[in-house]
Amino acid sequence: MLRSLQTIPHKNADAMFKAASEVTRGRLVQKNHVTKTAVLPTSQEGLYFINKDNYPVGIMSAEGELSDYDSRLEKIQAGESVVLETPLHGERYGTSEYVPDGLVEGDHLEVEITSGVNQGKLKKSTDVTKFKYCGTINDNGHTLAVIEVL
Repeated sequence: MLRSLQTIPHKNADAMFKAASEVTRGRLVQKNHVTKTAVLPTSQEGLYFINKDNYPVGIMSAEGELSDYDSRLEKIQAGESVVLETPLHGERYGTSEYVPDGLVEGDHLEVEITSGVNQGKLKKSTDVTKFKYCGTINDNGHTLAVIEVL
């Protein structure tokens, strides 16, 4: 999940890429300009929050109200169009895509770049980075990490 808690409205977001693999909204990714896909990161540079437009289609549109946390809206399938949002200085986001181990409010965060289930998630860093952990919020029964962009 990705929530914009305190962001700059109407900033450009890149919607010209597709997901290279299945991913959850709120992870950090990088652009592969050759394949025009959003890929899981392999460095701390050129990072974007991945999101998608959530419009129920087909039979989903007949189901009535759907939670933003419905897995069909949360998961981004490989090949699906995505929206890539650049995290800018001063913004605050809420995301479910973090590793909570050992986090204390005020810790700096880095993105996990090692292949595996946490790749693209934010985790505690011993270095000063552009992301700061500001505790958690309860979003309709779901815990999100509050991330401030420095």
